[in-house]
Amino acid sequence: MKRPRSLRAQLTYFFAGSVLGTTLLYGVLVTVVLATSEYFQHAENPSLWLHEGIFDEALQALGAIVFSMPIAVVGSIVMGGALARKALAPLREARDRVRAARASELDLCLPDRGTGDEWDTLAGTLNELLSDARASLVRIRSFTSDAAHELRTPLTIIMGETEVSLRRDRTPEEYRRTLAIVLDETRQLSLLVDALLQLARADAGTQVITLEPVELHALARQSLQRTEQLLAAQSRSLTLELTGDPTQVRGNPVLLTHVLDNLLSNACRYARERIRLELDVTDTGVRVTVGDDGKGVDTGFEARLFQRFARADASRQGEGTGLGLAVSRTIAEAHGGTLDYSRVDGESRFILRLPKPEVSDVPPPPAENASADMTTA
Repeated sequence: MKRPRSLRAQLTYFFAGSVLGTTLLYGVLVTVVLATSEYFQHAENPSLWLHEGIFDEALQALGAIVFSMPIAVVGSIVMGGALARKALAPLREARDRVRAARASELDLCLPDRGTGDEWDTLAGTLNELLSDARASLVRIRSFTSDAAHELRTPLTIIMGETEVSLRRDRTPEEYRRTLAIVLDETRQLSLLVDALLQLARADAGTQVITLEPVELHALARQSLQRTEQLLAAQSRSLTLELTGDPTQVRGNPVLLTHVLDNLLSNACRYARERIRLELDVTDTGVRVTVGDDGKGVDTGFEARLFQRFARADASRQGEGTGLGLAVSRTIAEAHGGTLDYSRVDGESRFILRLPKPEVSDVPPPPAENASADMTTA
């Protein structure tokens, strides 16, 4: 099998061939011009036929060109090789950097000579692509590591409790206690897997959301009722307040309920006496505020609040998976909205903003007005 020529060899041969072809074309044109000139001179002065031969000058010029052609070819090969080497210098440097970066986490930056030519344009585009790839690799590794840690914890507890229970016969109460622990950890594991699945779909761009008209006030009331049941099971007493009128949005009721449940669950962990859920229609859309009177988020932790597996408790011994807020923000963005946090007047507020639906998508509001609703659980 014939070995393919290198790009440098191809450029060199192309340059040499161009010089050779140009020289030949020039020689032919010069010879034709001289031969034509001599022919007309002899035609006008027939006596010249006796003193000199026709086409002598043309043949001399052609001989000079043929004699100098090997020198021109050799010179063109040397010159072409030098030019090709210089032109391909950035590629050789890029090759060396790629070889060095193969075992260094894609730590690669292609050379940019600052000339603004085609190579610099290509290098700049590839450097942006490589930067995105490095960032994605870091996120994937961090996400995988955290996911493995979070999945291992409930599995370890389930295995430990099961092994201890099987070492000897237990009383029915002891078995019930063990099964209750296993059930709680299994639920936690199920929530974690569901959150990971949603995030994976969002990252892959395959999170398909079916939008429909949704009564947001009704969803908020249902979420508050579930929160009341949770607080009653925990023997806790908090004042739950719902304010706002019936509000229509266009979204997925299951996913929006998931966001409200996440925000209320987060508020329950830190609230001292009161949780407030407020619905407000603005010029640009609908704003949902979930506030609590807890101590709030540390200033140093606010930047990582919506990151995956981020927890204010560094030991990861608190409740939750550290994915609730990340999933909630992903769902909000999938609806064309935002989810942010702020601390105002001693109250921690998570603010969900959703775009205002089109007028044609909004059914007529119900007759009753649910402007305020307050319960104590």
